[in-house]
Formats: sequence, C-alpha cells, structure tokens
Amino acid sequence: MNKESIKRKLRIIKRKKWPIALIAVILVVAIALPVTISLVSSQKRFNAKTPLPLTDILTQEKDRERITLVAHRGYSAQAPENTIPAIQKAAEYGFDYVEIDIRQTKDGVWVVIHDEDIKSVCDKKGKVSSYTYYDLVTCNVIRGANAKEYPDLKVPTLEQALKACMEYNIVPMIEIKDYAPEGIPKLLELVEKYGFEKSCSIISFKRSALELVREHNKEVRILKLVSKLDDEEMQKCLDAENMGVSFNGNEKKNTPEKIDKLREAGLEIACWTIDSPETMLHWVSEGVTTFVTNKIYYHN
Repeated sequence: MNKESIKRKLRIIKRKKWPIALIAVILVVAIALPVTISLVSSQKRFNAKTPLPLTDILTQEKDRERITLVAHRGYSAQAPENTIPAIQKAAEYGFDYVEIDIRQTKDGVWVVIHDEDIKSVCDKKGKVSSYTYYDLVTCNVIRGANAKEYPDLKVPTLEQALKACMEYNIVPMIEIKDYAPEGIPKLLELVEKYGFEKSCSIISFKRSALELVREHNKEVRILKLVSKLDDEEMQKCLDAENMGVSFNGNEKKNTPEKIDKLREAGLEIACWTIDSPETMLHWVSEGVTTFVTNKIYYHN
C-alpha cells in the first residue's frame, strides 16, 4: 500500500467518525449547560445586593408612611436567606415584616427554608422531608449573602424564627411551602405562643393550605400567592372568603385593572418581589402599599 492510499483511507475514517464526535460534543453540552445555568442562577440569587433606601424612591414622608415593606426571606441581601441573621438584619434596616418560608421535616418539625432540597443553601443535599430535625441540624448553611461572616449557621426551626421576630420586634409573614395537614394546628399553636396571631400573615401558593389554616383559625390573616391573574385565578380570588391576594408585581398580565377589581371586592393586597424603583413607583401610583422586596429598605 503506497503513501497516497494510506492518506486516502485516513481521510475516509475521519469523515466517518465526525458524526460520532459531533454527537459526543452535543451530549457534553447538554449535560453541562443545565449545571452552568443553575450555578449562574444560584450566584445571582445569593449575591449581596446594594441596599436601596425608600427615601431614594419616595421623597415625601407622607408617601413613605403609607408603605409597608416586607423583607423577602429575611433581609437576604445582607445575610443568608431564611436564617436568624437575616431576620435580625430585616429589623435593623427598618422593615415592618419579614417573609420566611417553611417546610416540615420527616418528623414533622416546621423549619425555615425555601427550597425542597437543602443543597441550595447547605453543605449537604437531600429533601427537607427526608431529614429528621436532629439530622438536619448537622448541616450548615454555607450559601447566601455574606455567608462567610456566619460560620456554623443552621437552618432554623419556625419556633426559633418566631422567637427572633419577637426579640427584634418585627412581624412575620409566613409562607407555607410544603406541609402535612396535621402540621397546620402546630403551626398555629406556635404563632399564638409568640403572640402573632393578630398581626402576622400566612401566605401560600397552595390554596388548600390556606383553607386548612382558616378552618382552624377564623381570624389570622391569610393571603393567596398568585403568579398570573388569569380569568380562572381571578374568579377563585374573588370567590374566596376572608383571603387576601399577594401578586407578582413584575408580571405584565397582572394589570392595574385586575388589582383594582380585587381591591374593590374588599381583598387585602400585597405585591412581590419588587426590587426596582420604577416598578415600585408604578404600583404605588396604582394604590398598592405593601411590597415584598430583596433590596429596598425603610431606614437603618
């Protein structure tokens, strides 16, 4: 076999193998891309944001006085979300309320954490519902704004969070993320134990959870979380008795006309998650006064 024949055979082999190489590249990208997106998303979520005072948005004191600010997952711009330091920071920055997310452990303990899997904030992984509380406290919170300043930080129980709210004189807004029906009475017992039954708000995307809260307590404030106010969701909100609405203020389908209709029906209204001065000013001009935010604070 001469040299030219050998070169020709090599070229043929290369031509036959390039589809395999291309498929391999596509597979690598397909596997790596979601991980990369997740890492970028997490970094964006946990980056400490520069605090923005309400005085920079509303210059008139009379306008500021009618605004209620809720620190999203604690003041998560300054301390790891849903932790005791985040609650403390919310109080220090003058928030009226602090929003916290709750789930139940395997043994039924209410704990304060947003995601279903603890890996989003902790040094271990697994569903919250797969951990007993005593297993969960072996994990450390290592992700979040200024996390390195808080070594050995733990996922708090709801009771610890409510105790911190009482200590720092801030009112909780409690979002039920996941639950077992038998856990609702225990939740309400804790709310009453720390004296928040007439001041706190209990919120959830799960209407069934809020209906169960109402069955056990006729007075506590409840708000349905809504991403998009489509016709079906609007009607459900209007039909619900003694249940307010907290809507996504960044969703274009949630128009001022729909919010006016809810307000005219006597529903309590709140707006989430507002970090943009322009978006806040828009909704203030439409009569909305309660805002959940990662960034905008009242005073320090």
